[in-house]
Amino acid sequence: SVVDKNGMSVAYTTTIEELFGSAITVPVLVYCMGISVTQSISESVFVVGITSFCGGIYNLIQNRVAWSPLLWLGIPSVISAFITKWFIVPTLPAEILVFQIHLSKDSYLMLLFAVLLLLISRGMIRPKKIASVENSKTKFFPAVITGLVVGCLIGLLGIGGGFLIVPALVLYFHLDMKIAVGTSLWLIAFNCLVSIVSDSSGSVFDWNFLFLYTGLTILGMVISWSLSKRISSEKIKVIAGYVILLTGIFVIAERIFGNH
Repeated sequence: SVVDKNGMSVAYTTTIEELFGSAITVPVLVYCMGISVTQSISESVFVVGITSFCGGIYNLIQNRVAWSPLLWLGIPSVISAFITKWFIVPTLPAEILVFQIHLSKDSYLMLLFAVLLLLISRGMIRPKKIASVENSKTKFFPAVITGLVVGCLIGLLGIGGGFLIVPALVLYFHLDMKIAVGTSLWLIAFNCLVSIVSDSSGSVFDWNFLFLYTGLTILGMVISWSLSKRISSEKIKVIAGYVILLTGIFVIAERIFGNH
């Protein structure tokens, strides 16, 4: 993670989207609701998209959205999300062999998801602070690369990518942290919309459950905003980081030692 020009930790800004979004949604759908991994990822994109859109509206009202950086990150990420969801995901092998272990498509996708959770949790529990230089030159090429990676993540694993987008906006465009957060939410929402439209898996959603779960997710996001005014943001960040860390460890253990 990074710190902005005011010395504020950017790592905390990813907790709302990652903890109340895909980081918890996919495991809940898979292990609590018994939904397949592929469908859980698709449904997670819907939840993350609606949640991010609501957060984006709030930040737009607060004047915390920068549209120019959004285009530089958004155009490549939207293209990447479409290509990943429409062309790459349908061609993934039904089974792969890793260290003499046969892993189904659901299993290796969940393992990739879990590894990403470990990386996210590391940045939230013990963030490496890299100060952004306000007067340095805007870096468009790294921003485009970041956008491509973010689009791939949302298309492949249903991860919104806030943990990549916010630091990129601070480092490459030198935005204030709060503006970077508001901008990132719109980018995530756009990517989710593209991913849903380009989903060729033929998933049939349980809309009643999805609307209920999404409503609870938004409620959780609002509660976290309220708590951040009373409890140290660093404490909330660390707690959320450990929740994500334990989720990642559980998924890895279950997929390796359980059914493949």
